[in-house]
Amino acid sequence: MFLSIVMPAYNVEQYVKDCVTSCIHQNIEKDDYEIIAINDGSQDSTLEVMNHLAESNPDVNIQVISQENRGLSATRNRGTTLAQGEYIWFLDSDDWIADNCLQKIREFIYSHHNPDIIALNTIQRKGGVDTLIDRNLASEAGDGKYIYDNSYIFPYSGANFYIFNRKFLIDNELYFKEGIYFEDCLFTPTALSITRNCCYYAQPTYIYRIRENSITTSPISEKKLYDSVTVAEELIKRLGNEQTLYKDVIKDAACRTYEVLFRYYILKSDRATQKKFLGIINANNNWKSLLSGVRLKHKIYYLIARVYSVFMG
Repeated sequence: MFLSIVMPAYNVEQYVKDCVTSCIHQNIEKDDYEIIAINDGSQDSTLEVMNHLAESNPDVNIQVISQENRGLSATRNRGTTLAQGEYIWFLDSDDWIADNCLQKIREFIYSHHNPDIIALNTIQRKGGVDTLIDRNLASEAGDGKYIYDNSYIFPYSGANFYIFNRKFLIDNELYFKEGIYFEDCLFTPTALSITRNCCYYAQPTYIYRIRENSITTSPISEKKLYDSVTVAEELIKRLGNEQTLYKDVIKDAACRTYEVLFRYYILKSDRATQKKFLGIINANNNWKSLLSGVRLKHKIYYLIARVYSVFMG
């Protein structure tokens, strides 16, 4: 089997039909891909919608699984263990893929000698307006550092914008850290930092929906701040891992995490929360330890954060 589409779903009754239907409308042989749709403890009619689609399309390999709520990371990890395909594509259940895209993707992957990771282009839909977020890479082939250095822009930290070789994931024990927000900001740079074998598929095939009440648009919380710190610290641990081929990828990703934590979370929090988390990120000097060899921008934001800490008292 070529591909396993792993689709966690939580309270997406308005959107999940579009996602599953897009996976059904493919011109690839039905026994060459599977759809693993996992209901993660939804409290709306998400499960009913998925069951109806599976029952209405008996010729398509759709597995509908239901579990108590475990979170996105745990659900994706479960999908990885269930998957039978050579490749895994993690879809968000409020997004969808282009009709009849899988055959061309399969041909592309096999023509590039079964890479570890395929980087995809996406179309962003916001308020009914579609915008191509073009990676605009110069070459179809490269390593993880090439993909990261030249196209790790919003929203391409997301694992859903890549297709992964399942053996590559399993052999390198690449799983999503459970129980945190921003798991992709840890998973994706880690995956890119350990492979010399990537390719870039320029034809946009993933349609990314920006909606209210998603994780990325939900309000600031202390958990998000703590989880950002966790992501940065976990990335720093990877610097000492022998699997890590491109340590500058990890350093840059960790600096980005600290920068986002400071700019978009700490600065927008109340004064007490600001002091608390500035103290946390300054206490162990982890951010400072990353600054050798990184971009000037990261050094500047570190200095701004330090000055701000002094100003806060």
